Amino acid sequence: MHIVRSTIAAEDILQLLTRDYGYPQEGAMTMLEYRGVNDVYRYSHGDLSVFLKVYARPGVDGDAVEAEAEIVNTLQRSGLSVAAPIPMLNGRYALQLETPEGPRPAALFSEAEGAPCDNETLDDAQTTAIGALFAAMHTALDALPASLKRWRLDEATFLDPSLELLEAYSRFDRQLDLPFLRAVVGELKARLRAQSGSWNWGLCHGDLYTGNIHRNSQGKLTLLDFDFCGYGWRAYDIASFLGIFGGGVRPESLARRDRRREAFLRGYERTGNLSAAEIEAVTTIFVPFRRIFNIGYLYYILLYVWGNRLRHEQIHQDLRLLKEWVGYYW
Repeated sequence: MHIVRSTIAAEDILQLLTRDYGYPQEGAMTMLEYRGVNDVYRYSHGDLSVFLKVYARPGVDGDAVEAEAEIVNTLQRSGLSVAAPIPMLNGRYALQLETPEGPRPAALFSEAEGAPCDNETLDDAQTTAIGALFAAMHTALDALPASLKRWRLDEATFLDPSLELLEAYSRFDRQLDLPFLRAVVGELKARLRAQSGSWNWGLCHGDLYTGNIHRNSQGKLTLLDFDFCGYGWRAYDIASFLGIFGGGVRPESLARRDRRREAFLRGYERTGNLSAAEIEAVTTIFVPFRRIFNIGYLYYILLYVWGNRLRHEQIHQDLRLLKEWVGYYW
């Protein structure tokens, strides 16, 4: 019998944390905190909380995890607040786990200060601070070599595999508007080929939405969850935060999106260097670009977490919003 996605018992995780990190078992509690693209376990002992991320995405190995740790450590050394990786007793960051489906790497991280930023309550000053944080992050990431084992956030990674998965899925879901999806992918590729030659490229966080930005009561911002980090367009990297895709194109959503962009750029442009064309591409190219990736690759990865019913609902909800989006912005 082939196992696709197993779940490790929290008691076994506790033993690993004792064996490989030296954390005490007595008086400690370990629990499965979150199951999504990865499995995240919380270890608590007194006032201490740390999080073990057990990776589940295909293609992520120990070298990729070590590179992720190097990236986050670089940001911390540059003065940015991050959920930092915690080394094992042997000094390495990538813990290799043997599971029924095969080897899976894991890594331990400190707790991010504060709570996730809330789309509903972010004001202009907070958004400007986030813009400055993104620019500082991109500047710090430029100090790292271009040879780290991280994936490329380009059309070959985001568009082609997603479309292949959706073409296979369409044999099951006859209502899937595959011609529309093919047309969107073709248009995105054409626009990227025609426009992106001079755009800023480098290491990116890869998943910069409000849930991965924590803010404490003093306004301090902390970045976390770099497992999607890779080499890509910097305009893509700000699209998840600026796009607010779920709001659609209702008048109030458009006004809110414009206001967020203006406040964000006041912070980002102090040290960032995105052109007007790159800023425009956030909405015209990179929001649909990421959404194709979600509909195809990401929701496929989550199939054995959600089940197909939720996957089906999410695909069709996103497809409806994507049609509204390109209908307005294209």
